[in-house]
Amino acid sequence: MSERIMVLEGDGIGPEVVGCAIRALEALNDAYGLGLEFVKYDVGARSISQGEWTVEGVIEEARKFRAILKGPMGDPGIRNRQGTEGGLDLILALRFSLDLYANVRPVRLLPGVSSPLRNFSRPDSIDYTLIRENSEGLYASHFGGMELRDEVAVDNQIITRKGVERVSRMAFEIARRGRGSPWDGRKRVLCVEKSNVLRSFAFFRRVFDEVSADYGDVEAGHMYADAMAQYMVLHPDRLNVVVTENMFGDILSDLGAATVGGLGVAYSANLNERMGMFEPVHGSAPDIAGKGIANPVAMLLSASMMLDFLSKRDAAVALESAVIRAMSSGALTQDLGGHLGSEGFTDKVIENMG
Repeated sequence: MSERIMVLEGDGIGPEVVGCAIRALEALNDAYGLGLEFVKYDVGARSISQGEWTVEGVIEEARKFRAILKGPMGDPGIRNRQGTEGGLDLILALRFSLDLYANVRPVRLLPGVSSPLRNFSRPDSIDYTLIRENSEGLYASHFGGMELRDEVAVDNQIITRKGVERVSRMAFEIARRGRGSPWDGRKRVLCVEKSNVLRSFAFFRRVFDEVSADYGDVEAGHMYADAMAQYMVLHPDRLNVVVTENMFGDILSDLGAATVGGLGVAYSANLNERMGMFEPVHGSAPDIAGKGIANPVAMLLSASMMLDFLSKRDAAVALESAVIRAMSSGALTQDLGGHLGSEGFTDKVIENMG
């Protein structure tokens, strides 16, 4: 039985890195008989701004699929009438309209990559997962908010019991299935918030604690967001799973990516129980688009997360392992100190699938 995959090529380097992922997936398709069918859409901020697609039209198409492989979207030069980036209209609409409530972002030090943290050089010495509530929080105001007489602007933070319960439960389930922290192997979930300042975060913390009572085999803890920014730099090896609000998750996951080599190796999944959207964390990098030098690692590992979500576990492991073996052998793109371009690195990954 075939599985149709919606492929959104995105902007800038999007079509290039998505093309690399499709090449690797097609090789796995043949080797494992996956039955994947890729349905490509030239969709991004550019195509939306030029009227080739509407946000509503993309959402309607997306509902036909169980999995979406999405390239980076956006361009600083494409703005909507409110002044925010046009690409975000589509990205956030996909997350909100499809109720992809959990943004799962692994933070992992890969072979051949140098961390700027001097005490962490061994691969996997940093290996944790940051789970960002994806459907509410402060970013829920993107399609609302208020500006009054060019004098006052207001955005509201939305925290609901349902939202906190389900993202917290996913965090505990991921911790339960995982290997624990590199430091001591203990399985733990840290709830990151600012309950010392805002009632909405005190509510987030309280609901998290209620969910934690169902997971006696997993440690539960709390940390304020500002303290977490420091902890991620000083003690990243002690982290296992982190769960937090939408905007905090956005900011902290970029910090986490910086500690393991940058956004070129930062991959992610946007999930609910029925469907998922898989994308690199990095942007569309229009300054290097078309040069063939974009790092496809984040896109490839996002594709591996997609295979795992689709219960094609053997193929998911094969793709992840091939990326690891390629990097362990010294195959690196230019941003990581190597000499390979996008296609050259993908060639090495495919070679390591055997």
